[in-house]
Amino acid sequence: MMAAMFGLVTVAAVVDVWGRYRLGVHGKQITAEVVRVHEGRDGDGDPRYFPVVAFTPPGGARVQVESPTGKPHPPEVAAFPGGRTTVRYDPSRPERIHVEGYPASGVLMSLLIAVVAGTVTVACVAGMLS
Repeated sequence: MMAAMFGLVTVAAVVDVWGRYRLGVHGKQITAEVVRVHEGRDGDGDPRYFPVVAFTPPGGARVQVESPTGKPHPPEVAAFPGGRTTVRYDPSRPERIHVEGYPASGVLMSLLIAVVAGTVTVACVAGMLS
């Protein structure tokens, strides 16, 4: 049971790392319109501001998506609704984005989780087979 749980965590972390890698390597830049700014909260209850952007990739349909990462303070004037910002998007999944000026998501943390969970999975399976 424990091996299966850590195995699932490993797979999820590897998929997350792969998606972030694809975005960084194969991502295309485009100018997007800021549709609105969503105010959320982090784990401590502090405010986080997430821009919701819209753009139309070449040959594709219009995409509207919220940034996966936010900032602890309201965005700059250019990032208010109606403003323009640069977005990097994955051509195979345009809803996977990174908004310029916002913190990059934690690829190193996901990679670390994948390695640790994978190691625990192997250790659990090896313990079962012994």
